[in-house]
Amino acid sequence: MKFKRIMAYVIDIFLVSLISSLIFSAITAKTKMEEYDKISQEYINIIYENGSGEINEDTLIDIAYQMQVKTKSLQIINLGLLFLYFGVLAYLLNGQTLGKKIFNIKVAPVKGKNLDSALFILRAVLVTNFIPKLIAIVVLLLGNKNTWFIVNNYVSYASTFLLFAMLGFMIFRDDERGLHDLICNTKVIDTKEKAPDKKSDTNEK
Repeated sequence: MKFKRIMAYVIDIFLVSLISSLIFSAITAKTKMEEYDKISQEYINIIYENGSGEINEDTLIDIAYQMQVKTKSLQIINLGLLFLYFGVLAYLLNGQTLGKKIFNIKVAPVKGKNLDSALFILRAVLVTNFIPKLIAIVVLLLGNKNTWFIVNNYVSYASTFLLFAMLGFMIFRDDERGLHDLICNTKVIDTKEKAPDKKSDTNEK
Protein backbone atom coordinates (compact mmCIF):
# COMPACT_ATOMS: atom_id res chain seq x y z
CA MET A 1 0.00 0.00 0.00
CA LYS A 2 2.84 2.42 0.79
CA PHE A 3 4.29 1.98 -2.70
CA LYS A 4 0.87 2.48 -4.28
CA ARG A 5 0.27 5.68 -2.34
CA ILE A 6 3.64 7.17 -3.22
CA MET A 7 3.37 6.26 -6.92
CA ALA A 8 -0.21 7.59 -7.10
CA TYR A 9 0.97 10.88 -5.60
CA VAL A 10 3.86 11.12 -8.10
CA ILE A 11 1.47 10.56 -11.01
CA ASP A 12 -0.98 13.15 -9.67
CA ILE A 13 1.72 15.79 -9.15
CA PHE A 14 3.10 15.15 -12.63
CA LEU A 15 -0.36 15.48 -14.16
CA VAL A 16 -1.12 18.75 -12.36
CA SER A 17 2.31 20.17 -13.27
CA LEU A 18 1.81 19.23 -16.92
CA ILE A 19 -1.61 20.87 -17.11
CA SER A 20 -0.30 23.97 -15.31
CA SER A 21 2.57 24.28 -17.79
CA LEU A 22 0.25 23.92 -20.78
CA ILE A 23 -2.09 26.60 -19.44
CA PHE A 24 0.85 28.89 -18.62
CA SER A 25 2.30 28.46 -22.11
CA ALA A 26 -1.08 29.15 -23.69
CA ILE A 27 -1.70 32.42 -21.83
CA THR A 28 1.88 33.73 -21.71
CA ALA A 29 3.11 36.00 -24.48
CA LYS A 30 6.02 34.73 -26.57
CA THR A 31 8.22 37.66 -25.49
CA LYS A 32 7.79 36.79 -21.81
CA MET A 33 8.69 33.15 -22.47
CA GLU A 34 11.81 34.31 -24.31
CA GLU A 35 12.74 36.55 -21.37
CA TYR A 36 12.34 33.61 -18.97
CA ASP A 37 14.44 31.33 -21.21
CA LYS A 38 17.14 34.00 -21.38
CA ILE A 39 17.25 34.34 -17.59
CA SER A 40 17.30 30.56 -17.15
CA GLN A 41 20.17 30.21 -19.59
CA GLU A 42 22.06 32.97 -17.80
CA TYR A 43 21.63 31.11 -14.50
CA ILE A 44 22.90 27.86 -16.06
CA ASN A 45 25.88 29.60 -17.65
CA ILE A 46 26.92 31.15 -14.34
CA ILE A 47 26.79 27.73 -12.63
CA TYR A 48 28.88 26.04 -15.33
CA GLU A 49 31.35 28.85 -15.84
CA ASN A 50 32.02 29.23 -12.11
CA GLY A 51 31.73 25.58 -11.15
CA SER A 52 35.29 25.40 -9.88
CA GLY A 53 35.50 28.96 -8.60
CA GLU A 54 33.57 31.41 -6.50
CA ILE A 55 30.01 32.24 -7.51
CA ASN A 56 28.61 35.63 -6.67
CA GLU A 57 25.74 34.79 -4.33
CA ASP A 58 23.98 38.11 -4.87
CA THR A 59 23.95 37.53 -8.62
CA LEU A 60 22.47 34.06 -8.21
CA ILE A 61 19.79 35.35 -5.82
CA ASP A 62 18.94 38.14 -8.25
CA ILE A 63 18.56 35.72 -11.17
CA ALA A 64 16.58 33.22 -9.07
CA TYR A 65 14.25 36.03 -8.01
CA GLN A 66 13.77 37.18 -11.60
CA MET A 67 12.94 33.61 -12.62
CA GLN A 68 10.32 33.44 -9.87
CA VAL A 69 8.82 36.77 -10.92
CA LYS A 70 8.61 35.66 -14.56
CA THR A 71 6.78 32.47 -13.55
CA LYS A 72 4.46 33.88 -10.87
CA SER A 73 1.46 33.18 -13.12
CA LEU A 74 2.56 29.55 -13.41
CA GLN A 75 2.86 29.26 -9.62
CA ILE A 76 -0.63 30.70 -9.11
CA ILE A 77 -2.11 28.38 -11.74
CA ASN A 78 -0.34 25.36 -10.26
CA LEU A 79 -1.46 26.15 -6.71
CA GLY A 80 -5.06 26.61 -7.84
CA LEU A 81 -5.03 23.36 -9.79
CA LEU A 82 -3.50 21.46 -6.85
CA PHE A 83 -6.35 22.61 -4.61
CA LEU A 84 -9.01 21.80 -7.20
CA TYR A 85 -7.48 18.43 -8.07
CA PHE A 86 -6.65 17.05 -4.62
CA GLY A 87 -9.46 18.83 -2.80
CA VAL A 88 -12.58 19.48 -4.85
CA LEU A 89 -12.24 16.90 -7.66
CA ALA A 90 -11.01 14.10 -5.41
CA TYR A 91 -13.88 14.74 -3.00
CA LEU A 92 -16.42 14.66 -5.84
CA LEU A 93 -14.87 11.39 -7.03
CA ASN A 94 -15.35 9.87 -3.57
CA GLY A 95 -11.72 10.13 -2.45
CA GLN A 96 -9.99 9.18 -5.68
CA THR A 97 -7.61 10.95 -8.06
CA LEU A 98 -6.33 9.62 -11.37
CA GLY A 99 -3.25 8.24 -9.65
CA LYS A 100 -5.34 6.53 -6.99
CA LYS A 101 -7.68 5.08 -9.63
CA ILE A 102 -4.71 3.56 -11.46
CA PHE A 103 -3.54 1.83 -8.26
CA ASN A 104 -7.06 0.98 -7.04
CA ILE A 105 -6.88 2.94 -3.80
CA LYS A 106 -8.92 5.78 -2.34
CA VAL A 107 -9.28 8.05 0.68
CA ALA A 108 -11.95 6.94 3.14
CA PRO A 109 -13.13 8.07 6.59
CA VAL A 110 -11.89 6.08 9.57
CA LYS A 111 -15.45 5.96 10.90
CA GLY A 112 -18.63 6.00 8.87
CA LYS A 113 -19.10 5.85 5.12
CA ASN A 114 -19.09 9.48 4.01
CA LEU A 115 -16.10 11.83 3.85
CA ASP A 116 -16.41 15.06 5.81
CA SER A 117 -16.02 17.72 3.09
CA ALA A 118 -14.32 20.28 5.38
CA LEU A 119 -11.81 17.75 6.75
CA PHE A 120 -11.17 16.37 3.29
CA ILE A 121 -10.34 19.84 1.98
CA LEU A 122 -8.01 20.33 4.96
CA ARG A 123 -6.35 17.02 4.07
CA ALA A 124 -5.80 18.27 0.53
CA VAL A 125 -4.31 21.52 1.89
CA LEU A 126 -1.83 19.50 3.98
CA VAL A 127 -0.94 17.04 1.21
CA THR A 128 -0.21 19.79 -1.32
CA ASN A 129 1.68 22.07 1.12
CA PHE A 130 -0.86 24.69 0.14
CA ILE A 131 -0.20 27.19 2.95
CA PRO A 132 3.61 27.44 2.54
CA LYS A 133 3.21 27.76 -1.24
CA LEU A 134 0.54 30.43 -0.84
CA ILE A 135 2.78 32.42 1.52
CA ALA A 136 5.64 32.22 -0.99
CA ILE A 137 3.41 33.52 -3.80
CA VAL A 138 2.00 36.38 -1.70
CA VAL A 139 5.50 37.50 -0.69
CA LEU A 140 6.64 37.26 -4.31
CA LEU A 141 3.73 39.48 -5.40
CA LEU A 142 3.90 42.03 -2.59
CA GLY A 143 7.45 41.93 -1.25
CA ASN A 144 10.89 42.79 -2.58
CA LYS A 145 13.82 40.55 -3.47
CA ASN A 146 15.34 40.45 0.03
CA THR A 147 12.01 39.70 1.72
CA TRP A 148 11.28 36.99 -0.84
CA PHE A 149 14.68 35.35 -0.29
CA ILE A 150 14.30 35.20 3.49
CA VAL A 151 10.69 34.02 3.47
CA ASN A 152 11.32 31.54 0.66
CA ASN A 153 14.02 29.85 2.72
CA TYR A 154 11.66 29.40 5.68
CA VAL A 155 8.89 28.22 3.37
CA SER A 156 11.21 25.62 1.84
CA TYR A 157 12.14 24.33 5.30
CA ALA A 158 8.48 24.19 6.34
CA SER A 159 7.45 22.37 3.16
CA THR A 160 10.25 19.82 3.55
CA PHE A 161 9.39 19.23 7.21
CA LEU A 162 5.70 18.70 6.44
CA LEU A 163 6.48 16.32 3.58
CA PHE A 164 8.82 14.17 5.66
CA ALA A 165 6.44 14.24 8.63
CA MET A 166 3.57 12.96 6.49
CA LEU A 167 5.72 10.32 4.79
CA GLY A 168 7.34 9.30 8.07
CA PHE A 169 4.03 8.68 9.80
CA MET A 170 2.76 6.75 6.78
CA ILE A 171 5.85 4.56 6.47
CA PHE A 172 6.42 3.72 10.12
CA ARG A 173 2.85 3.39 11.42
CA ASP A 174 1.28 -0.07 11.17
CA ASP A 175 -1.98 1.38 9.85
CA GLU A 176 -0.02 3.44 7.25
CA ARG A 177 -1.89 6.63 8.15
CA GLY A 178 0.10 9.78 7.47
CA LEU A 179 0.07 12.89 9.64
CA HIS A 180 -2.57 14.37 7.31
CA ASP A 181 -4.73 11.25 7.79
CA LEU A 182 -4.48 11.47 11.57
CA ILE A 183 -5.40 15.17 11.59
CA CYS A 184 -8.35 14.67 9.24
CA ASN A 185 -9.50 11.28 10.52
CA THR A 186 -9.03 9.57 7.15
CA LYS A 187 -7.26 6.50 5.80
CA VAL A 188 -6.36 5.12 2.39
CA ILE A 189 -7.93 1.78 1.45
CA ASP A 190 -7.63 -0.71 -1.40
CA THR A 191 -10.80 -0.55 -3.49
CA LYS A 192 -10.35 -4.17 -4.59
CA GLU A 193 -10.32 -5.57 -1.07
CA LYS A 194 -13.54 -7.28 -0.08
CA ALA A 195 -15.56 -5.76 2.74
CA PRO A 196 -15.32 -7.77 5.99
CA ASP A 197 -18.03 -10.35 6.48
CA LYS A 198 -20.74 -8.95 8.74
CA LYS A 199 -21.22 -12.29 10.49
CA SER A 200 -17.56 -12.70 11.37
CA ASP A 201 -17.40 -9.03 12.36
CA THR A 202 -20.27 -9.62 14.81
CA ASN A 203 -18.51 -12.67 16.24
CA GLU A 204 -15.33 -10.68 16.75
CA LYS A 205 -17.26 -8.13 18.80
